[in-house]
Amino acid sequence: MGASSEPERVGTRALRNLPHFGYEGRVYPVNPRAEELLGYACYRSVADVPDPVDLAVICVASERVPGALRECGARGIPAAVVFASGFGPGTAESQRLQSELTAAHRASGVRVLGPNTIGTRLVQTGVFATFAHDVEGGVTPGSVAIIAQSGGLGVYFGSAFLRRYGVGTRYLVDTGNELDVSAAEVLEYVAEDDEVSSIGLILEGARDGRRLMRAVAVAVAAGKPVVFLKTGRSEAASAQVVSHTGAVAGNAELFDRALTTAGAHVARDESEFVDALRIFDAGVAPKGRRIGAVTPSGGYAILTIDAADRYGLGLPHPAIPPTPEQESALASGALTNPFDYTSISAAGPETLGAAIAWISGQPNVDAVLVWQAYSLIQAERRAQFEEAIVAASPSRMPIFGCGITSPEFEARLRELGVLWFEEPTRLVRALSVAAPSPKSEPWLRPGPTTGRGAGAVVVGEAARRLLTGIEHAEAFPVFHPQAAVSVAERLGPVMLKVESGTHAHKTEVGLVEGPLDAAHVAQAYAALVDARARAGADDSPVVVQAFESGVELALGGYQDPVFGASVMVAAGGIYLEVLRDIAVAVAPVSEAQARELILSLRMSPLLLGARGRPPADLDAAARALVALSEFMADASGRWSSVDINPLIVRDTGQGAVAVDVLLVPNNRGEDDEPA
Repeated sequence: MGASSEPERVGTRALRNLPHFGYEGRVYPVNPRAEELLGYACYRSVADVPDPVDLAVICVASERVPGALRECGARGIPAAVVFASGFGPGTAESQRLQSELTAAHRASGVRVLGPNTIGTRLVQTGVFATFAHDVEGGVTPGSVAIIAQSGGLGVYFGSAFLRRYGVGTRYLVDTGNELDVSAAEVLEYVAEDDEVSSIGLILEGARDGRRLMRAVAVAVAAGKPVVFLKTGRSEAASAQVVSHTGAVAGNAELFDRALTTAGAHVARDESEFVDALRIFDAGVAPKGRRIGAVTPSGGYAILTIDAADRYGLGLPHPAIPPTPEQESALASGALTNPFDYTSISAAGPETLGAAIAWISGQPNVDAVLVWQAYSLIQAERRAQFEEAIVAASPSRMPIFGCGITSPEFEARLRELGVLWFEEPTRLVRALSVAAPSPKSEPWLRPGPTTGRGAGAVVVGEAARRLLTGIEHAEAFPVFHPQAAVSVAERLGPVMLKVESGTHAHKTEVGLVEGPLDAAHVAQAYAALVDARARAGADDSPVVVQAFESGVELALGGYQDPVFGASVMVAAGGIYLEVLRDIAVAVAPVSEAQARELILSLRMSPLLLGARGRPPADLDAAARALVALSEFMADASGRWSSVDINPLIVRDTGQGAVAVDVLLVPNNRGEDDEPA
């Protein structure tokens, strides 16, 4: 619809691409001002097309798209690709068009890919329903599936860029604005194709994060590695999460954690995305995170050690000595990992072969990196290297080369199962993405995400009763100074505070005093009463708590607009927002996952015992985070957020205690549309 003969129009390019790439089905151009286009009979409207139609490619301007979609529905066409942009938030006109498009979609019953999509290409059937220019330079058929919400990024990194490395695609789908068909649905579909080797996801966001997690888990279970690249990472938090905790937790971090938990390999930038797909497509992904290295100098060895440490890969010491045949070539070298073969005084061609064979035969290594620098510019050295690789092939160990060589030799090495990189650190980064994640414990369960509001903010004893499974600091309400003194005489050092649900930062408005001994409690009580009046919190009680010492964490539960019930852990106390030392995850989490989250914090050395301090009770902190995550997942979305700050983690074996707790209700009704 909107077919044309003018060269630069999208309708022309889409019409031309179908026969050019081997589509053998019937094509019906629709244009009321033409009788024939590119050799096809042309029809004035969809209603005039005489035969059943499987797919409509809508190439008309945005204001005409709603009408075109209604025509497709009336004609019984089940699916459509909509190229036009200009829908959605922004101007009043784009909002009006979005409203009309949504209404037309609902009325038509047509499944829609887009709008604002560059289209889709199915290499195996020749259905190139796209207007992308890259196809004019040729297409490399292959086994990678690319799903993107940005046509430009999907086409560049998922097709044109991969093609430079000899990697071809089987699917490339730009889901665009996702009026209807989502990336998760496309992922579920391509995961069922036995010819797909790996799947690349380039996403800005998702309507339903948990469905996306399930789709990733399904693909991984089917043996299809998923490489995920999140764009729009600069968002500190979703504006739709209005709670104190939700405003601190970052959306990009939650995406990474959630999809890693589901089994995806998270790329931090476009080079990692492309390189990981290269590795998976070649079938040479390492089974673990231990690498062996053969280097041409000590400098390369040091560079390898630095890169492995930076990206979380191990360089284990060789577990078995060289064979007698290998020993004769390696005898004068230092038998370490990395193995610097130039440390051998009489190193020759046989030395490189013996070194590769010895390192690749180690049982405690998952991949071998062979640095060659510029030596493979020489034809003679290329032949020697190929001979060494072939000799090492019985080990079936993934081997990667690095340095400068010719494109022809790179292609020859790909035939031998060896991928080539020019930069050593880039290769190590790629392996860190393609190797199994250290955070690979299976996702537990989806957990509900919506529900009816629970009423007012809950603090104090009511909040402590709701949050079971967490030890809470006992609080004693007091109503005059002498009562506060009496409690302090019994407890020892104490904290006084106003239990207010309207002030997230009590310290800043003078609603916390302490630690105090009994002699200073009466004066502090009077100061709190004055501060309470200034803060407009006269209905909030003053309470006395025993002073707790230990490492301060902050725990939070919140409703993420994409993933629903989620949790965070952070460096706690009054500097939570200042330090922004935070880790997030989709709820619920297991105890092992909770420990990993806590240990990922920059302040975690304080928990492990720093500067002579005894270790803190990490297990108790993890159990508290698990309890909070289960509370959020089981609460049917009743709570917008839960803040526990601080959680005081005592010394090992003495537990962790929540000092201040606040629950914010989700006041959106069950039938309300999400923001």
